[in-house]
Amino acid sequence: MIAHTVPVLLLVLLGVWLRRAPRTPEGFFPAIEWFTFYVAFPALLFVNTAQLDVSGAQLRDLTAATLLPTLLFAAAVALVLPLARGLPDASRSSVIQGATRPSTYFGLSVAALVFERETAALVMLALAICLPAVNVIAVVALTRWSGRPAGPGRIARALAGNPIIVATAAGAAVNLSGLPLPGALVHALDILGAAALALGLVCVGGGLVFDWSASRPAALAATSALKLLALPLVAVSACRLLGASEAVTAASCFYAALPTASNAYIMARQMGGDAPLMAALITLQTLLAVVTVPLAMRLPAWFAG
Repeated sequence: MIAHTVPVLLLVLLGVWLRRAPRTPEGFFPAIEWFTFYVAFPALLFVNTAQLDVSGAQLRDLTAATLLPTLLFAAAVALVLPLARGLPDASRSSVIQGATRPSTYFGLSVAALVFERETAALVMLALAICLPAVNVIAVVALTRWSGRPAGPGRIARALAGNPIIVATAAGAAVNLSGLPLPGALVHALDILGAAALALGLVCVGGGLVFDWSASRPAALAATSALKLLALPLVAVSACRLLGASEAVTAASCFYAALPTASNAYIMARQMGGDAPLMAALITLQTLLAVVTVPLAMRLPAWFAG
């Protein structure tokens, strides 16, 4: 997997450079972020989910090894945060986001590069399973600690309009129906999906912020350790207890090891969270993930030994 991390890092660094290059057109990043999020990634998710051959046992194990550890971590962090008396409320919501939310761009792009089609599709399915929960957790945390209420209706509308969730649900519906997809449509969606891989990583790089003067070092380090190290350990332990298949174990460990979501910064800024801390968390975790994700993928072999 190390061999794949260098190209990934190079594409992320390309995004960093393009964001700061004087000749990059204004509006370039908003445009490619919109296209990637609303068109290319949904195409990739739909075609892979529609063709995924997954058993009931695999779905059960994948859910147990990704969603349950995420919920456990969110609850544990929420219980411990009041003990950090010097941490402002806005920063607490950013810690919750940083410890639980996965980067969809990073996850989908790297999974498609690293894994065989079955395992990559399971990673996509894991994201679809967990994204509703982590988005609700983020909104609840921001509402609790940032003083900007968001009712059930707003949360439901945000989830229903999420193209990642919609595309995966549509692909699952086609999969369950047993209807074959036309070959020309599959090839067209594959081409769009291939575009998503590169553009997603460029978007990740474009969103990195290197001014950490307003960040909180202790919160930054603790949150990153929870997300990149502790959560994968819990995921692989769950897979071992369940006797999950090799593909499910790989997908679960990879999902758990993903750095935090780049759009968490936007949510923190819009809903009164600690945006500078969130930006630092996204940048640090994305850079560390080049090392920690390959390490997390070795955990199943270490546990088996």
